[in-house]
Amino acid sequence: MTDRERILAAIRGDTPDRLPWAPRLDFWHRARLRAGTLPAELRSLSLLEIADRLGVACYSVVPDFTECAEDTDMIDRALGIYRLPILPYQATLEGVDRRVFRRGLETAVEYHTPMGSIRTATVFTGEMLDGGASISWIAEHAIREPRDMGVVGYIFSHLKVEPQPGGYLARRRQVGERGIVVAYTSGTACPMQHIMKDLMPLDQFFYALHDCPAAVERLAGQMQPFYRRIQEIAADSPAEVVLLGANYDDSITYTRFFAQHILPPLRSYAEVLHLKGKYLMTHTDGENRKLLPLYLEAGFDIADSVCPYPMTRCRLEEILEAFAGRITVWGGIPSVLLCAGSASQADFRRYIDEVVERHGRKSRFILGVSDMVTADAEWDRLQYITDKVAASP
Repeated sequence: MTDRERILAAIRGDTPDRLPWAPRLDFWHRARLRAGTLPAELRSLSLLEIADRLGVACYSVVPDFTECAEDTDMIDRALGIYRLPILPYQATLEGVDRRVFRRGLETAVEYHTPMGSIRTATVFTGEMLDGGASISWIAEHAIREPRDMGVVGYIFSHLKVEPQPGGYLARRRQVGERGIVVAYTSGTACPMQHIMKDLMPLDQFFYALHDCPAAVERLAGQMQPFYRRIQEIAADSPAEVVLLGANYDDSITYTRFFAQHILPPLRSYAEVLHLKGKYLMTHTDGENRKLLPLYLEAGFDIADSVCPYPMTRCRLEEILEAFAGRITVWGGIPSVLLCAGSASQADFRRYIDEVVERHGRKSRFILGVSDMVTADAEWDRLQYITDKVAASP
């Protein structure tokens, strides 16, 4: 089997010829390039060529947000709106006067609309860049007082969203049989999570949801056509797998919030995609124990970036048992195990040996590193996993 065939077999519930192994290397690669610490034999290679050298499948799930066609592609990042070539759609602001101010690693944007004006600011820090981050931190959120909701609602209700298959298809040709290219639609599953994650500071979101729920619901309603449109485009796209939503945690996206706001759109997306012969992936890194039963109700097919103990409370066996052969796990290796400063060689090898021996011949399991291979990960440990997977019966 090719890596692409192995991954798709695992998603379908078939048993591939060996365990699919697809770590996310982009953070590690960017950080090592910046620090000048890439192993000598890798310095002239692209990330795809490095994956080939390591003997792993190409990871193409969460996009590299530095891969922009224009220097304006990420200026609306604080609104949770991106214009990367690889996305299956392109979103364009209409009826908005936008003014951009850059100073060093900070980008500020003013949005002027008939409903009023707002300002956002995003920034990269040296620490973020040293760690390989590709997406900036929001220093000034779009919504800082109730009247700002009307401005944001106007912006989202005046978005023009069109299909954009070219970048996705180019990436798929580049990857070929080395893996699958997931169509990334949104890192938030619904308007309410979008408001929580991108548009307001977390504490202020929960205050607003308590103090003025009607205003928050009204804004979510104005954002809903955007989500409906990207769902339509993704369902008609050439992708086999579509990603919607990320970063769940049972203390933040707690069970009642998840059941009310996130579960229904995930289930709706899954139903639409299944009718088109496609699969739904969602990015489940975080503390998930209380959410596991709800994941089954949501009906999605792949849980990306599954991060078990010791980085979360859930052990891998607990997650696999909870998913009951109905959801494919992509992940399973806590990133700290790859770092000499966090785990001994003996502890690392013991964990990997047990995972491969116990789960290497199971369906619905794709081995990966959660959330990503970090800057201080050891190349030799990555190679050990590759060798162990290749040698497994």
